[in-house]
Amino acid sequence: MVFLYRTQTPALRLYGSDGTLCATMPAAQGFTIGYVHSINLSPVDEVFSVSECGMLVLTEVWFDQLSTGMPYGDEDGFSVEGGRFVTRPNRAFASIQLRVSPVPGHVITLKNGTKKALTRWAKPAGLLVLTAAPRVRPCAEPSKEAPWLPTP
Repeated sequence: MVFLYRTQTPALRLYGSDGTLCATMPAAQGFTIGYVHSINLSPVDEVFSVSECGMLVLTEVWFDQLSTGMPYGDEDGFSVEGGRFVTRPNRAFASIQLRVSPVPGHVITLKNGTKKALTRWAKPAGLLVLTAAPRVRPCAEPSKEAPWLPTP
């Protein structure tokens, strides 16, 4: 069975590890996941947009120091802007599963400047799953066990 759901603007949805919907936030202008790198303890900002078909698109990664696990090289347009390193990977994801960092500063920032700590929905090391609700998207009925998984 296929359903069609509609939202006024693209939205970001956060689910807990048990599949419970924790939050829905407007994401028409995109959002940023910010965290403190666990090795060099400097800020990293991953900028996302929501595509028309409901994918989360990583458009930019901003960071202050080169370190283990940080991007480098020309494959994603590596450059320095405003004193920070930046890449533009343009990678799309149906969902993003992330563990909340035990290092303070793991936040979602909406384009209007609203910041929300991820510890609001999960404890440090807890799992959150991010998905998008696009303007119009055909989908099968979501699974109760894993509503964030892409459906045919």
